[in-house]
Amino acid sequence: MTTAPTMRVGPTGDDRRENAMTAVPSTAGHRGALAQGMTLAWRSLVPLRNEPGRLVQFLLQPVFMVVVFVLMFGAMSGDTEHAARYLLPGVLVQVALISTNTTGMNLAEDIVNGVFDRFRSMPIARSAPLIGRVTADALTTAVTIAVALAAGIAAGFRITASPLGALAGLALLLLFTLALSWVSAWLGLKAKSVASMQGVATAVLLPLTFGSSAFIPPANLPGVLRWWSSVNPVSHLADAVRALLTGAPVGVHVWVTLAWAAAVTACFVPLAVRAYTRRIR
Repeated sequence: MTTAPTMRVGPTGDDRRENAMTAVPSTAGHRGALAQGMTLAWRSLVPLRNEPGRLVQFLLQPVFMVVVFVLMFGAMSGDTEHAARYLLPGVLVQVALISTNTTGMNLAEDIVNGVFDRFRSMPIARSAPLIGRVTADALTTAVTIAVALAAGIAAGFRITASPLGALAGLALLLLFTLALSWVSAWLGLKAKSVASMQGVATAVLLPLTFGSSAFIPPANLPGVLRWWSSVNPVSHLADAVRALLTGAPVGVHVWVTLAWAAAVTACFVPLAVRAYTRRIR
């Protein structure tokens, strides 16, 4: 009795897909992680085309802030021009810091919707989804700041510094916001729901923004509030942006803001990556 020769069967489609997935390492170098992050950033921005309500919301919010804090508060003070000169940089800071909430909220929403389960099966660097999320939110924050600045100019604010100084002020604001986005990312990854993340982020941002020199000069505050405003990093940020936009002396505010941004980034980028790694296990 003879036996039929054993036929060598090639890999099936499923085998080829599995081999392709395992052939690519789950972690990549810095350049690969950055490229993957940019791809995921685009993935995060594309849905805005299909959500006009969300797009209108983040475009109208800065205009509303300018109307309330610059026009209404300026009218109460009786000197609209001086109020706009002092308050608009504070509004820019507030709008930028509030926008960092979206980073943590979107990450928390991705966890609830199972998006991280898809990332777990993809051969991408572990930091790529975080880089993509933070980059996408940084781009929307830049648009929000531009809208607030345009609304402020319409409300009577005038940039009296050189174009280079004004761009430096906006870049400094965006840099600090980018650093704070990593704090938001860490909170979103540690939170158990979107609502809890938003509550914690609000509790952190309220004393930082309203307890700073963004809207009230520290000299006008009493006791403990004056001390808190003087050590608050957002006060240094607001004073630096205000000086760079109006051509006033910047003092040490720019350097203090850069130091805070570097410290926050160095601390919370590893924490966010570690929290993300634990969530996808």
